[in-house]
Amino acid sequence: MLTVPVARPRGRRRAAALAGVPLGYLALAVAVTASWWAPLGRRVTAVNEPDAVLFGWLFTWTPYAVGQGRMPLFSDALNHPDGINLMWNNGMLLPGLLLAPVTAAFGGLGTVTVVTTLGLATTATATYLCLRALPVATGPAAVGGLLAGFSPAMVAQAAGGHPNLVLDPLAPVLVLLSVRLLTAERPARSTAVLLGVTAGAQVYVGEEILFLAGVVVALFVLVLVASAPREAARRAGPVAGRALLALGVFALVGGPGLAYQLLGPLPQEGSPFLPGYYSTDLAGFVVGTGLQLLTTDADVARSAGFAGGPEEHTALLGLPLLVVLLAALVRYRADAALRTVLAVAAGTAVLGLGPELVVDGVRTGVPLPWALLLPLPGFEHVISTRLPLFTAGLAGAALALALHRVRGETAGVRAVAGVAVAVALLPLVPAPLPARDAPPTPAFLLSDDPALDCPGGSVLVLPFPVTPDTDAMAWQQAAGMSFAMPGGYFIGPSAAGRATLGGQPTPTGRLLRDVEADGVVREVTPAVARNLRADLARWGTCSVVLGPARHRDALLAQATALLGAPPEHVGDVAVWRDPRG
Repeated sequence: MLTVPVARPRGRRRAAALAGVPLGYLALAVAVTASWWAPLGRRVTAVNEPDAVLFGWLFTWTPYAVGQGRMPLFSDALNHPDGINLMWNNGMLLPGLLLAPVTAAFGGLGTVTVVTTLGLATTATATYLCLRALPVATGPAAVGGLLAGFSPAMVAQAAGGHPNLVLDPLAPVLVLLSVRLLTAERPARSTAVLLGVTAGAQVYVGEEILFLAGVVVALFVLVLVASAPREAARRAGPVAGRALLALGVFALVGGPGLAYQLLGPLPQEGSPFLPGYYSTDLAGFVVGTGLQLLTTDADVARSAGFAGGPEEHTALLGLPLLVVLLAALVRYRADAALRTVLAVAAGTAVLGLGPELVVDGVRTGVPLPWALLLPLPGFEHVISTRLPLFTAGLAGAALALALHRVRGETAGVRAVAGVAVAVALLPLVPAPLPARDAPPTPAFLLSDDPALDCPGGSVLVLPFPVTPDTDAMAWQQAAGMSFAMPGGYFIGPSAAGRATLGGQPTPTGRLLRDVEADGVVREVTPAVARNLRADLARWGTCSVVLGPARHRDALLAQATALLGAPPEHVGDVAVWRDPRG
């Protein structure tokens, strides 16, 4: 049994702990995200603005669609007229609905800030409460929650504009309920039902976290079976029965969303991301990034050579913490719970390295276990650099279990352990997240100008919305989704059905994207003109609006040449009305 008996605090002490620890986490989360709050909704991460804009768009669409009586899991406001399937785009339906008042007051980008902040705090709190339920004493559990909620992996994903990977309070609950189901002498029906409901709810928060939680549970199964095969065989029948019950409940709760994703509009296969590219660097376990407060300039420069952006540099645990965890394992090697949790943490760390060992940005050619999993269903949609989110949470749980045992040691040992843990956590202290101003929305797009009134059609907004130029998506959400537009930053099927960023490109969209990228005006050949006419007709384009852009003069010249007429200048935008004649 993975339990550690201890008396729970009672009365005022218990109430103070229940309130004080989560409030402490919330205060820290606000401090980490402070640069995003002033003013709320007008600041965005400086690490990965396009992803933050995408999630702001998703948070805006959900309440808008519900208010309009439309299906919130599909939208043709982006990539018009084909639209996007939000289930393939981490739609976060449940948070989008619950935080609709925040979106109404502060816009989608404001909701990204709130969800990210709450994600850090609630993930820490949920881990803390799960550890208390084992039960683990308040202090050790609080340390475990702190590491889980504010690990370098969590902070990296927060900086990366990924609220779907930060709002993880259900993840520790999923793992705890699964472990209880696996280890209880008589698995309770209520545990199975609660597990199914929790997993189903996670579908509408973040499927990647749900999938990775399943990987973690599978590792727990392997470790438990390997450590006690006879006992595992004896429990197999009751556990399988309760697992089937949990699966049935999950199908009822999460099944509709999964069915819409797999069987609904715009089906696709594969991933737009290269699974071999996004993998944690072995050196990343001990080399910090600029997202940690005490990282040296040398380590920041070293980590810049790791694959992916800072949001995927997630492995850091630090040499001191690794030494502390190893010492705890040696000291309390008879503790089955500690051994099991550390074994699973090690498993997630190895899987997080991806299909090939990479050291300081150099691919060694050494194959790793993740390569064996990639051909299996579902794994192609998962990026292995997200597994360190669970590695850190499990490391926090192991640290909490060890500190709980330390409480029975002498005063001297307790003091040494306290100092060692403090030293181990220092390199992980997060720095305030970097921020920049969100792109200001042109006043014209917030107006009721007839050029924006296009029922059933769309407005071609320039710069053409495609990563990394997502300003038009920010403007559209600020305008309350009052117009549809072609293009966008999202995951959609190509003509061959493969998942692609931006879906199937169009000739005109590619041309406009290239002009914005390099500032070079292209010749309008007869083929270009034919493609333009076909694309404008397909998009149902009622008007073309050019806002502020990096290469605005080039886009202005290109659009004028394409449309064969100069625009009307209204404030800081250029407008071509009725471009199809």
